[in-house]
Amino acid sequence: MYILATAVCLLGFASAQKVTKLTSCLTKEKNLRMDCEYELTAATPVPTCTYTQENNVVGSTDPAKIQDPTFKNRGAVAIMEGISTCRLNLTGLSDDKPKNFTCTIKQKETVSKTSTVEKKLLLQCSAWSEHGSMLMLTVTSLVLLLEAKWL
Repeated sequence: MYILATAVCLLGFASAQKVTKLTSCLTKEKNLRMDCEYELTAATPVPTCTYTQENNVVGSTDPAKIQDPTFKNRGAVAIMEGISTCRLNLTGLSDDKPKNFTCTIKQKETVSKTSTVEKKLLLQCSAWSEHGSMLMLTVTSLVLLLEAKWL
């Protein structure tokens, strides 16, 4: 009985919907790009993604969410095909003070993550910022394989 209850609890936690990472960088044009990586519990229904700043909608894939006039024609949100990532592109990010941005993913549950963005501290977006962890894993694996061969 205890084993069954433990298994049910563990499976419930393992399949929980969640936002796993929220990153930001500056494009070549000095615009904000934020990537919100998430895990879902099922393939359907298609999730929606909304970015807010201090409770104002910056952009959303949900047609029911109304974009705040401050961000009209400046904020665009899209779910990236095949990589469970929702991307915000925002033009005209001001330099004045840090701002809190929240990414909310809604499917069967609603989950979110917030990050503070300060323009002067943002790094330039690059292939490394998008694929750096995978490249690092590949290089590290190659080094370990070569070391094992020489031992």
